[in-house]
Amino acid sequence: MKLKSLIAAAVLSAASIGSASATAYTVDLVNTTGNLWTSGFNAVPSPLGDFVDTFTFTPDATFGSTAQAFLANLSVTGADSSSIHFTGADLNGVALTGFGGPTVFGYAQGEILAPTSILFNGSLVLTVMGNTQGGSYGGVFNLNLAPVPEPETYGMLLAGLGILGFLARRRKQT
Repeated sequence: MKLKSLIAAAVLSAASIGSASATAYTVDLVNTTGNLWTSGFNAVPSPLGDFVDTFTFTPDATFGSTAQAFLANLSVTGADSSSIHFTGADLNGVALTGFGGPTVFGYAQGEILAPTSILFNGSLVLTVMGNTQGGSYGGVFNLNLAPVPEPETYGMLLAGLGILGFLARRRKQT
């Protein structure tokens, strides 16, 4: 009986080793100036092996907003206990561009979404995928919120359209 339990536990633990860990984070962006919202974020993927981390940023983007993201890991040799290998990252389905190579400090690898003309609206979810041998990674996220028109703007628009309609009707009658 104990042997069956021991075998079942071994099979279950072996199955969990090959699966990817998934962790969700919520990051509150801070309004720095005007419509620019920013925040740093970081993660320590655990357990070792494949991981998928998701970062949800608040507040949501308004129609026409643009975003910039950067995340990186720096290790001394690229293969030591602080090594993370990114297999991909995307923001709402828009892929970030990977980079990596030796630096004067060691080996750097990361993903970047440069300031972009891609427009976002609604919730912003950054998904980071990779493999870890230990260590951590961090990054910065910037959101340039598109301004939301004030109610007075809509009132002026409607008044202007009304005046144009009045003038068009008056010309038509004469």
